[in-house]
Amino acid sequence: MTVLSIDLASRSYSDLGLCYLAVRGRPEILNPAALGLTGAPLPVDLAGAIDRFCRQEDVSVLLLDGPQGWRWPESSIQHMRLCERVLNTPARTGDPGQVKPRTYLHFVQFSIEVFREFRLRHGWSLLVEEWPSHTNKRWVVETFPSVAWDLLGLPRLPSKQRCGPPEVEAWRIRLERATPYTLPKGLSHDELQAIAALPAGEAIAEGRQDRVLLAGIDPIISEDGLVFEGLIACPRAATGRRSG
Repeated sequence: MTVLSIDLASRSYSDLGLCYLAVRGRPEILNPAALGLTGAPLPVDLAGAIDRFCRQEDVSVLLLDGPQGWRWPESSIQHMRLCERVLNTPARTGDPGQVKPRTYLHFVQFSIEVFREFRLRHGWSLLVEEWPSHTNKRWVVETFPSVAWDLLGLPRLPSKQRCGPPEVEAWRIRLERATPYTLPKGLSHDELQAIAALPAGEAIAEGRQDRVLLAGIDPIISEDGLVFEGLIACPRAATGRRSG
C-alpha cells in the first residue's frame, strides 16, 4: 500500500507537489531537488527520477494531475475527452495538438508525454475500469484534485493566485479533518493538491473499488502508440472522517 501523488508542473520542478504515502495516515512531502529534479522539467528526466524512487520504495500506484491522452477522433463529444466533460475540467484536450483554452497547450503536451514515458520506457500501466482483476500491475493514474475536494465534502482549494499561506493552512486543516491523514504544517498549494488526490490512489493500492469513482472510458492506444481518452480517478467518499 505505497502511493505517490504528484501535482504536475511544466515550468519548474520547484512547482511540483510530491506526496508519498507508505505509512497509513501519514503522508510525506518529497523535495523535488532531493530526487535530482531541478530547473525546467523534461518528461524523460521527470519520469526517470520518479520511476527510480518508485522502484526503490515499492510504489504500486502513481497519481498524476494532468491529461494522459487526446480526444478520440470518433467521439461524439466535441473538443474534449469524455472524462473532461463529466468532471468539467478547465483544460479541454481535443484532437492531437488541440487544447482549449490554448494557454493550457504546453502543460497538456507535457503531461501526455510524461504518461507516455512511464508507460513505454518504464512499464507502468494506464488505469482501466477492470483494474481490480489485474494483478502485479503498477498503475499510473490521472487525477483531478479539484473534484477530489468536492467528493471529500469540502470546498475546493482556491487557485494559487488567490491562495496565500493563511488560506493554504485553512484548507490543510479542513483536509486533515476530512481524512485519516496527519498533515504537516507549511504545505505549499501544489503539495496540498497532491494530498487531496491521495485517497483515490490509496483505495486503488488496497483494491477498494468501492472507494474509487472513475470518470471517462478506458484509454485507447493507436497503432502508432498515441493514447486517446482515459479514466480520471477520484475518491468516492471521505475515509475515516474526523469530527470537529
